[in-house]
Amino acid sequence: MTGLKSLPGEPVYATPVALPGTGRPGFMGFVRDAETAHVLRASLGPEFPAGLTLHQLPFRQSIELLGRIETPRTILIDISGEDQPLSAILQLETMVDPGTRVLVIGENRSVSFYRSLTRNLGVKEYLPKPLDATVVLREFLPWAIGAEPVAEPVRGGSMIALCGACGGVGVTTIATNLAWLIGGETRRHTILLDADLHCGSAALAANVPPSTGLRNALEAPDRIDPLLIERAAHPVTERLHVLAAEEPLTEKWTHRPGGGGALSAALRLRYNFVVADIPTRPLGFAAEILALAQQRILIVEPAAHSVRLAKHWMALPAGAMQTRRPVVILNKYQRKRGMSPKQIEAELGTELAVLVPDIAGAATRAADLGETLVGQKGKFRDAIVKLAQLVGAAAGTGAT
Repeated sequence: MTGLKSLPGEPVYATPVALPGTGRPGFMGFVRDAETAHVLRASLGPEFPAGLTLHQLPFRQSIELLGRIETPRTILIDISGEDQPLSAILQLETMVDPGTRVLVIGENRSVSFYRSLTRNLGVKEYLPKPLDATVVLREFLPWAIGAEPVAEPVRGGSMIALCGACGGVGVTTIATNLAWLIGGETRRHTILLDADLHCGSAALAANVPPSTGLRNALEAPDRIDPLLIERAAHPVTERLHVLAAEEPLTEKWTHRPGGGGALSAALRLRYNFVVADIPTRPLGFAAEILALAQQRILIVEPAAHSVRLAKHWMALPAGAMQTRRPVVILNKYQRKRGMSPKQIEAELGTELAVLVPDIAGAATRAADLGETLVGQKGKFRDAIVKLAQLVGAAAGTGAT
């Protein structure tokens, strides 16, 4: 089509997904810049197996294109750069079919502007730039897939579950550095929760002692309260705590069903972010935490075995609080060794949200010494910053 520009790394556009029984596309988006496009693709892309139709065009060219095609059921339009944004929306109205759901992104952050769009001009939702991936998921995704947003049933902080496709892919390293970045640099109240009660290494990685309080809480979930959590969790910084156990393998005990739910609810009331390190075989308590998380981060490495097992993880049913498929990140990435990102994306049928470079030697030394790597300049820090942005902890995490 005349005037269309490919997004970086995308030589062709995906075919729009049509509504059943019609030739009308279900969703199409128009953005002005590559950064916004990346956030949208990382947030919305996993829910569009056939491809997310997203064009990088200025507003004027966007409405020209809309005037030449059958209007999608839902459109996302970028009005940043327009001198008269309200007039731009009125002009858009003349180019789309009645009943079209319109989502808008722009630069104006005022409440009055938001109300003008959503109350007077029929816009379903408006978000200002820069976009936050978590907010995009909550506010845009339901409209994009043909549903409507629903209120989150439980209020509180966000719980993020980091899972490894197989052992040794670096889940604890990434979880520890992500938690340190959110709690130590953005100063959001954060807790690193190790869901492996026997062989977890999050406490060691964060250089704090393990606690018996986690086991006690799970054995008597009716006793879980803020005071118990304060006693059980160990501080790393003022706003970063760790809750981890190292129970002997020789001792047999079983956590009471519902213990994970009670602990999760208490942690979310106390902390802005709960970063959960999930073991390779999520059973019992770990399975509860995995199901209760708002967001799953699946970590793979560039090996055929890891990618094959990742398919099993992606086939797991989503929990009640999860609105999308897992975000997949590639760890231990080297350009000259292992499967390429394109090969992995083709195998998994989803886009890799973050590429984490291979720092095996440095990661081992840091784990042994209980140090973090994210405080050092470099590509590893840049990758963790990008991951923090995807989970909604972007403030103050600019790369150095």
